[in-house]
Amino acid sequence: IYSGILEVISKIENSQIRELLEAIFRDDSFKERFLTSPAAKSWHHSYLGGLAEHTFDMLGTAERVAEIYSEVDRDLLLAGVIIHDLGKMQELAASGYIDYTDRGRLIGHIAMGVEFINEYIRGIDDFPDDLAMKLKHMILSHHGSLEHGSPILPMTVESLLLSYIDNMDAQVRGALQFIGKPNGKGGRWTEYVRFLDRFLYSDPDDKNEVE
Repeated sequence: IYSGILEVISKIENSQIRELLEAIFRDDSFKERFLTSPAAKSWHHSYLGGLAEHTFDMLGTAERVAEIYSEVDRDLLLAGVIIHDLGKMQELAASGYIDYTDRGRLIGHIAMGVEFINEYIRGIDDFPDDLAMKLKHMILSHHGSLEHGSPILPMTVESLLLSYIDNMDAQVRGALQFIGKPNGKGGRWTEYVRFLDRFLYSDPDDKNEVE
């Protein structure tokens, strides 16, 4: 997964975006934290390495979306996917079980993600203010709505796409994880899924059922 993300970064045409992402992903201390971080406490990708998997899967979707919508700034969209959840590395701690850190509860991964990116941007000479603003907007708006925790709504096409791609990957992966859990009763239905406010149909004879 990590090498796959590096390959995507290497093909980004915007040299300033590529320099920023390479500075982050060539950092050995970052690599270890990124590869062991969960992406959530209890819904989607709620396991060690979940953050990397979530990011990598979203990149695959974003690359295809950028082919369909050629007007979109592909480099900005891919960068948004890569950086949008980096604050999760400080928001969540996993030692036997996944829980929020004190900073995670008091500040949250969206604000911490902007702080994280800021530190790397400061280390790059003459990084454009306008580009920095667009990247931070991607982080700040990626939950898509105020009621879902974003302090600002997506106001660029790229940030709008990011919020859709993020939500799709989170909900589908979360649903698949839930279907894969034994409910102790057998049958074709999961326990009630409060994150989706419904039961999910799970055919035990389906060959595509999650193991």
